[in-house]
Amino acid sequence: MGNKDLRTVYIEQLNYLLPTVDFPKLDKSCNSEDDSYAKEILKRIHDIFTDIYGTDCLDSGYEFVELPAVIQGRNTGHIGLGIVTLDLESSGEHWGTFFLTPKGVIEQGGENIKPDQSKYLSTVYIPYEYWYTVSVERDHHVDFDNAPEKVAALLNHCYSEQPEMERDRQQEGDSNSNQQNGPVIG
Repeated sequence: MGNKDLRTVYIEQLNYLLPTVDFPKLDKSCNSEDDSYAKEILKRIHDIFTDIYGTDCLDSGYEFVELPAVIQGRNTGHIGLGIVTLDLESSGEHWGTFFLTPKGVIEQGGENIKPDQSKYLSTVYIPYEYWYTVSVERDHHVDFDNAPEKVAALLNHCYSEQPEMERDRQQEGDSNSNQQNGPVIG
């Protein structure tokens, strides 16, 4: 399967998962001592990636990729999960971010972003740092060695050899009324 096909399948699988996410609960979990729900969702997103790509280590053989990430507002310290788009042919140049917020999925700079969503991102996250869950060769943009302790704990959970995590109480087929702008990535 080509890189473009892998991206398409990954985005389709994310869009299948996202309606089951309780976004307010996720935001609270990312920013509290009990971060188990955030770890569960990040691991699910990471596992979807590794199932589709067959690896969690990428090189420049891929062009554009969407990667699961932990995001932290530089000015606020607020932590959230998201999907970052990188151009691996240019040493991991960052091309965009989908934030998983209490308001649902918000694409930074997206053509359908509403004023209140833009204000939310500006107030809570911008500017921000991000750390993705997969290994990317030659990317000098992300400083994993100095990731905050909470961020490192979330990332490390993706590599734990723990038994299958307990599923969210919602059934997979149920849509989530908290997903205000639809399960849209891509």
